[in-house]
Amino acid sequence: MRTPHRSVAIRQFVGCLLVASTLVAPAFAAPLDVMLSAVPERGSIRGFLELTTDQMNSELDVFRVRESDPNTVGTSAGDYHGYHITGALRVQEAWWVSGSIGRRAVSSASDTFYYDNFAVATQLRFADAALSRPAMALRLSAWGNQAAATQSSSPVSVPGAILNTVRIEAPADRSMQVDLIGTWVLPNRPVVNTSFGIGWTQLRYGGLTATTTRNGCDYALVFNGNDIYGSLAQDCNATGGVIQQFYDSSGAYGVDVAPEIAWRGRFWQWGASLHWQGDPWSYKLGYLYHAVQREAVDSILASRGKPHFAQNHLVLLQSDYRISPNVYLLGRVQLSSNLFFSEMPVTYNSSTSERFGSKYSVFSLGIRWAF
Repeated sequence: MRTPHRSVAIRQFVGCLLVASTLVAPAFAAPLDVMLSAVPERGSIRGFLELTTDQMNSELDVFRVRESDPNTVGTSAGDYHGYHITGALRVQEAWWVSGSIGRRAVSSASDTFYYDNFAVATQLRFADAALSRPAMALRLSAWGNQAAATQSSSPVSVPGAILNTVRIEAPADRSMQVDLIGTWVLPNRPVVNTSFGIGWTQLRYGGLTATTTRNGCDYALVFNGNDIYGSLAQDCNATGGVIQQFYDSSGAYGVDVAPEIAWRGRFWQWGASLHWQGDPWSYKLGYLYHAVQREAVDSILASRGKPHFAQNHLVLLQSDYRISPNVYLLGRVQLSSNLFFSEMPVTYNSSTSERFGSKYSVFSLGIRWAF
């Protein structure tokens, strides 16, 4: 029979989710789902604050992604750096709330793109561990990424045309997610965590502009849905005369703009991790499988014979070192089968999909204050 205390906690838990949902403007990609636990108080009694920096560059590129593509050898393509501030608070005995904010910079061969991100989550343990039965918790979260604008200065090929530059205003992704978490805490053994989650993602953008060349003249393009308005970008002399302005439709080139860069989809994932708690060292090892079903964009890519990717495998290793009773240093490496696959949906579209076939790794260093 449910106790009054637990019933109040559940009502407060749902209320917190509703409040959290209203906060989701820019959001952060699902942070470290591979390490979810039904008993987060084992790491900190009342809460924690963590600062981390994430890095990937040519010196840290253990998979040599740049060397596998002759177009990116010797460039900064694949470079990544970011920072995050993460915090969690134990509101009641079995109820936690958490959040994260940060910024990421991702480089291509010729450009660097900056994304802001944050997450909000609330978690309630509805069953405590007993004998060999695991503790069980339900976690609800909202997260995503956004940028003021992203612009490519490298030519982008689309069916029927080559765009010299492309600029997307206010690209963003938004995701909602629910996870069921189980944790086994056995004496003198590693803590075992498992989780299963489902979620929904929606991409959006504020506007799309580009430049292209026709009959030797440069034109500025403005997209309104699939309608294109083109105007002469600079004075031009061409045989047979010069068209100053034109209207066109991207559909004439076999391009459907909105679903190709602003798709929506559903995903599910399963993860498991082990946690060895020691003093002053502790270690974590985790695995996460992620699968997504996107509407429209992947079928469009398949019709063009272009690659698309719907599954990702992630392995995480982390080591913590206690330097004082409440302060820890941490080092973390994440190895992923596909580039930014589940972390940054906003970067996946019909022009970038082939890059997601690359393996990737990210190294992190940080400090955590537990209280």
